[in-house]
Amino acid sequence: MKRFISFATSLIFLLPFPLLLSAQTQTESEEVTLDEVVVTATRDAEEIRKIPANVTVITKDEIEHSDAQTITDVMRDEAGVVVRDFYGTGKTASVDIRGFGETAPSNVLVLVDGRRVNEIDLSGVDWSQIPLDQVERIEIVRGSGSVLYGDNAVGGVINIITKKPAKAFSVGAEVAGGSYGYYKGSSTVSGKWGPLSAILNASYSSTDGYRDNGFWKGKSVDRENGFLKAKNVGGKFVYDLTDAVSLDFSGNLHSDDAGLPSGLTKAEIIKFGRRATLHPDDHAETDDGYGSFRVKARLWDFGRIEAELSYRNRDVADDFASYSFSDKRNLTTWGFTPRYILEKSIWDHRNKLTVGVDLYKSESDVDSVSFAGPNRAEVTKKSLGFYALNEFSILESLILSSGFRQERVTFELFEKSPYLKDSVKDREPAWNLGLDYLFGKKSSAFLSVKRSFRFPVSDELIQFVFIPPNLEARVNPAIRPQTGNHYETGVRHAFTDQIEGSLTFFWIDLKDEIFFNPYTFTNENISKTRRQGLEASMKTRPFPWLTLWGNYTYTRALVEEDILDSDGVVKARPGNEIPGVPRHKGSLGSDVELGKGFLWNSRINIVGSRRFISDFANNVENLDGYYTFDTKLSYTWKGLKAYVGVNNLFNRKYSEFAVVDSLGKQVFYPSPERNFIGGISYTF
Repeated sequence: MKRFISFATSLIFLLPFPLLLSAQTQTESEEVTLDEVVVTATRDAEEIRKIPANVTVITKDEIEHSDAQTITDVMRDEAGVVVRDFYGTGKTASVDIRGFGETAPSNVLVLVDGRRVNEIDLSGVDWSQIPLDQVERIEIVRGSGSVLYGDNAVGGVINIITKKPAKAFSVGAEVAGGSYGYYKGSSTVSGKWGPLSAILNASYSSTDGYRDNGFWKGKSVDRENGFLKAKNVGGKFVYDLTDAVSLDFSGNLHSDDAGLPSGLTKAEIIKFGRRATLHPDDHAETDDGYGSFRVKARLWDFGRIEAELSYRNRDVADDFASYSFSDKRNLTTWGFTPRYILEKSIWDHRNKLTVGVDLYKSESDVDSVSFAGPNRAEVTKKSLGFYALNEFSILESLILSSGFRQERVTFELFEKSPYLKDSVKDREPAWNLGLDYLFGKKSSAFLSVKRSFRFPVSDELIQFVFIPPNLEARVNPAIRPQTGNHYETGVRHAFTDQIEGSLTFFWIDLKDEIFFNPYTFTNENISKTRRQGLEASMKTRPFPWLTLWGNYTYTRALVEEDILDSDGVVKARPGNEIPGVPRHKGSLGSDVELGKGFLWNSRINIVGSRRFISDFANNVENLDGYYTFDTKLSYTWKGLKAYVGVNNLFNRKYSEFAVVDSLGKQVFYPSPERNFIGGISYTF
């Protein structure tokens, strides 16, 4: 696959040059943006003001205005979203919505064009699988999305929408560079020819990484361990078979090599520096590819049908030389997601019904070698979900939404050594009720009540127990599906054409929340947890050349039941804070149009103190809060764009992620200091 990606990348980079010669005869069509419409919240295009949830769309312009190099960088400034990047490269990161801390990767559903990309184990989302230059916009729906999406959609849903052809013909290329040996090159070709439209993308990026120094047995070694080198080639083809039927094929191939820097204690940071790693040989290689085929058909007065068939194959090779452990993982996932949409008035009242089926099958094969010898693990996960969502206009300005889902899941588990062969079956329902009142062109107030669920992932289902003289594997008897009730109310209001804002209050009560108990070293359920908070945002344009925006989030995430160690001793009591969740978070920003094509953007991101990961006992002092200030100057002239920017301008030294072990030892994953980026692109 790597050779194919290299060849395809080179080919697409070269395509623009001969095509430029023939582009003179092509005509451009206007680009259409969907700033006020999302597809994620209802699985169909809908105005934001008609959705009973706190929804954000990060547009293409906002992505281009930022200093972001990765998808996770773009989301740092969003209300209610906390990013924890382990290595500073954007590949291995946790994106948390509404305060889930360590388990955020299992409680936030991530989609690419509506296709699930969460793993079936604890490895989390690989955020580098779609490069930022392929992204059209990012939709964030806060709160439970279990009715429409099922498993994982507890704290929220993130849908990454990739680009599609917008002009009769277009070619473009970009090069960028920056601190820590960062380099990126990308190229795009797109066009429309009658009923056919297509877009092809290719990119290569590399960085030495912030964590680029290696130490072995107290001596410096010339190795870069925080590196990431990635290649991508992808595209999308749309064919309008008739006025009523459209076919869509999209896909992407991704490969990367990445270093795996270790965490550092305070003493190690003092001795070796923040950029050091004690394990310079630890690294991973990934090959990831997907393809999806989608059909959309209008049935005139009988509604619409949409169906997608998708396939993904992912190979990962991890080598943790420092722990004498390595593994090779292969994951394949098939998905089939048809749905039917009927918009038909009932007694002159607008009504929209969406019903659908989500069918997924994932197979994971892992071959590993450790000090205990070789092992093979096989996991198959099958899930089937049926859902229905109805939106009924009681009045022209009052919309009642109601939905229900039933989902069942089956795990087939196999471990060679110690031997295990078993299966687990579960099923859970979800429902929601929402009321949305429209009181202006861009204004509405809403309230909602929802039930969510999450099934354990494969790593949480399998338990290893030492029963002298043997190590045994079994299905974890202490794990059950997680369920929750969500209550939310909010208002979105456009005070004037230049001032708009939103305010949302939420309350989440979870039952049997799945977590890793650091005092028993097992995955368990907490009987009760609670999250309360608010999300506020404001945007204003006091002058034609100036835009100001800001947001603030307050989150209180608490344990509501005792957490015990293996001897039955209480380690955490009701009222203790859930680790990794800052109580306060905020962002401020400005966009200043300087004239003659110059634009100056600045933004500050502030994250409050929070408990170290695994510190459910709340015995260790809080991990310090931090702020970063990023600024960027860009220039645009016709199809030419150039920019230069600086991140963490004031050179703050902080860690987005840090953990404490059972003995109280603090381990930090230092985040990048001041760094620079610049680039130039041209689109024809």
